[in-house]
Amino acid sequence: MNNKITSARLKYKPEKIKYLFVAEAPPKEDSDRFFYFENVLTADSLFLETMKVLYPKDYTVAKVVRLQKKKFLEKFKEDEFYLIDSTDQPMENNSQSYKKNKIKEALPSLKEKIKNLVNEKTKIILISKPVYDVCFTPLINEGFNIVNTGMIDFPGSSGQEKFKEKLQKLLINYQ
Repeated sequence: MNNKITSARLKYKPEKIKYLFVAEAPPKEDSDRFFYFENVLTADSLFLETMKVLYPKDYTVAKVVRLQKKKFLEKFKEDEFYLIDSTDQPMENNSQSYKKNKIKEALPSLKEKIKNLVNEKTKIILISKPVYDVCFTPLINEGFNIVNTGMIDFPGSSGQEKFKEKLQKLLINYQ
């Protein structure tokens, strides 16, 4: 896995994780965008939409939030939220079947990763259709506390409103 991505993610890992978000995959190696990168100027919808749901009072406009990304990431960590990816490999194409196959291949590794991060009280939220479809049943069967019983849309490609609505509803139920 990309060291730059790993170190950025670890910088914001809380001591104890109250909520673990599991997204699809890290960006490609040469990408300058990643949820935990502090200086992302475009295409940062997962970060922006997550912050909009978690911190609506602090969220003004995307441009300002991007400039304050470090502050938002610190609050995310302080509030015991953490985000990982279902696979360590970037997705090479956007087809659902390709993504599901890659996530299936990574499932044993994902289970180990989650075991090392959570306790029985940690609430796990699966983000995106491929992650939910592949991971929900196997992770529930392992005894993990998956709290979304339905798919939460990825907040890109016009999925922002559905993501926001479903995540807000879920978090209200588990506060």
